[in-house]
Amino acid sequence: MKLSIPHIDIQDIKSIDKVLKSGWISTSSKSINIFEKKISNLCETKYSVALNSGTSAIHLGLKILGVDKNTEVIVPSLTFIATVNPIIYLGAKPIIFDVDENHNLKIQDVINFLKKNTIFKNKKTINKKTNKTIKVIIVTHMWGRSCNFYNLKKICKKRNISILEDAAEAVGSYIKKVKYQHCGSIGDIGCLSFNANKIITTGSGGAIITNNRTFYEKAQFLANQAKNDSFNYIHNECGYNYKMNGISAALGISQLTKLKKKINLRKKIHQRYLFNFKNSKNIKILPYDPKYRTNYWINIIFFKNFSLKKIYNLSLFLLKKKIETRRIWRPVHLQNHIKRFQNFKIVNAEKFYNSCLCLPSEDNLSNSDVDKICNYIKKFYEISNNNKL
Repeated sequence: MKLSIPHIDIQDIKSIDKVLKSGWISTSSKSINIFEKKISNLCETKYSVALNSGTSAIHLGLKILGVDKNTEVIVPSLTFIATVNPIIYLGAKPIIFDVDENHNLKIQDVINFLKKNTIFKNKKTINKKTNKTIKVIIVTHMWGRSCNFYNLKKICKKRNISILEDAAEAVGSYIKKVKYQHCGSIGDIGCLSFNANKIITTGSGGAIITNNRTFYEKAQFLANQAKNDSFNYIHNECGYNYKMNGISAALGISQLTKLKKKINLRKKIHQRYLFNFKNSKNIKILPYDPKYRTNYWINIIFFKNFSLKKIYNLSLFLLKKKIETRRIWRPVHLQNHIKRFQNFKIVNAEKFYNSCLCLPSEDNLSNSDVDKICNYIKKFYEISNNNKL
């Protein structure tokens, strides 16, 4: 049983085959425009730009928002490394913050930091410690869980700080204030991922979503090698080969038609995990907030009194039963090339990293599959507590 594998059916194959037969398989394919319109419809944004990865989306998004060597970007510690590396690509510096009980950016810590550790001068928010401008805050929606950052957004508007949403894991997830809004559509720029392990896939791929026409046009321009004059091959600035190809877009068009079904399947899987551990005091499944509409992308199990060694041994035990698990993302402030950067009161991220595992969550798991996984976990827990393992 796998974590989150792609499911490709005959409809997907026919969609790809159609594009292959047309001969338009590159970044000039009409399927890309169709896919972009469908993404905008899903997310209810004016614009979207289909790209070759979620990482490319974050890189372009940060560049468009003005991140450079003279600026800093606030980012959560518990996230995939691709959230932070683009900051370094641009020569900027990350400021790393802790996460809340949902594994999302600890919003109140960021608000407190902005109030106490920065000054607002000449329309810039300046970090008192480094004297650099805080240009962007990256808000992540971890494991498909919506991060409520409406209060932070108000402060950022007054402080001239942009918000980039990393919604790579949250396609199909929504947050509600007055009405439901798709994750990624609330900040200045949102970034999506359609990697093979995501709820829908284009093989690899990502997208920028935004309601700002200037940002949209700049993203399209930079992602297409920054062509100022395509006839004479004039490029007045550095561009990137970041656009999605036609084959990937064709797969995405087909996959989007199944998103609602996939979410319903994963919701049932999540509910079955919750049912199996509802009476356990020491083993918990990280719940999804019922106030929001979510995609139930991945299930996270949390052990209150397990050592890291026992977590590792459990993973090996399950692997022998052909059950795939993995640790959650390693906190970025612990990564060797990021340790030197400023961080702020990080406690939860390390605690979760040492006590959580990602469990199989792919679409086709049955109730009996989930029950089997849970029974093996309970068995291991009982054995380990009796000092037999």
